[in-house]
Amino acid sequence: MPPDPAAPAAPADAEPPVELRRSEELDAADRAALRLLWDRAFSDFTDDDAAHAVHDGGGLHALVRHAGVPVAHASVVPRRLRFGAGPWREVGYVEAVAVDPDHQRRGLGRRVMLALHPAIAARWPVALLSTGKSTGFYARLGWERWGGLSFTRLADGTEVADDEHGGLMILRCDPTVVPDLRVDVTCEDRSGDAW
Repeated sequence: MPPDPAAPAAPADAEPPVELRRSEELDAADRAALRLLWDRAFSDFTDDDAAHAVHDGGGLHALVRHAGVPVAHASVVPRRLRFGAGPWREVGYVEAVAVDPDHQRRGLGRRVMLALHPAIAARWPVALLSTGKSTGFYARLGWERWGGLSFTRLADGTEVADDEHGGLMILRCDPTVVPDLRVDVTCEDRSGDAW
């Protein structure tokens, strides 16, 4: 359909849209472009980190592109966690929140994160993420710092303490699921960083 000539033209400085894509919808070119973005945004992004971010079993990505190239990204993937002595449950886990260094300080990280919030709320009662230094950024978006200790359950069933408790944050879409943020939280091990 041709554009409506009566419709107002988008301003030249209009913000690029946030695109939501399932992991299965990302083709080889998308995945290669995302890897370049992650390598530019992080000094130590590994192949394991990339595999965690592009989860073909239910991952969802929020992207902003500039000239067709991804310049901002965040994804949420399913993970099994246990809070305190409660049952193992599937939650959303946010991965690879990145903005290209040439496009930072323009609100793109905020936009991709906020685009994921409705999808998280529709599927999971809570979501978690691990951040090294940006707790204030996430707190302004409604995420809370985790107050308890964190553990990893290994393949043999043993659980080991780790050092993620300072950077773990939770988004409680249903606060009754995790009413106390001071209990222990345990994740299942995976290749690379468990958290």
